Amino acid sequence: MKKYILFIAILLISLISFSFIEDKRLNDGNAKADRVSFRIKGTGSKGVFVEIGIGSSPGNGACCNGVSEHSTVSFTGEVGDVVYDGRTRRVITKIYKDLEGTTIDLSEYY
Repeated sequence: MKKYILFIAILLISLISFSFIEDKRLNDGNAKADRVSFRIKGTGSKGVFVEIGIGSSPGNGACCNGVSEHSTVSFTGEVGDVVYDGRTRRVITKIYKDLEGTTIDLSEYY
């Protein structure tokens, strides 16, 4: 009888310990995603309407928000993701921490 109680106690302690370790691992993974806010300015006199997508690679993630020729639109993305043209799937830039608060001018890309 004592062996069964000892076995059950060890089993419960193991399950509780594993639960805490797994919870900590999941929370650490979520803390690594840094979000960055930036703006994208249209192409101006070049007259190109651009559909912007943001995701881990072109075609994956959020697509598509339009940026007209003479507008500036705010976006938010995670560090490591890319900003891409939703029609051509061409990468415009990769999102990095220093992009925070800056403006990407699409006239330099089109």
